[in-house]
Amino acid sequence: MTGFLSRNQRRGLWAAFLMMAAYAPFTAWLSDDDTWFLSIVVAGLVATVLIADDHERTSRRARRD
Repeated sequence: MTGFLSRNQRRGLWAAFLMMAAYAPFTAWLSDDDTWFLSIVVAGLVATVLIADDHERTSRRARRD
């Protein structure tokens, strides 16, 4: 079953999540200001979309059974 994201969209979002999560500590180490926090916020938003898609997939699977 699928959620509201296609397989390619999920892969892209996972790549974006991992890149932003890895980029945040690097940016925090490199800069003196708090701009690294934006990377954490974006990674959190992407993770929220992925979690919502997972929930949609499991609820559709439960309704089908």
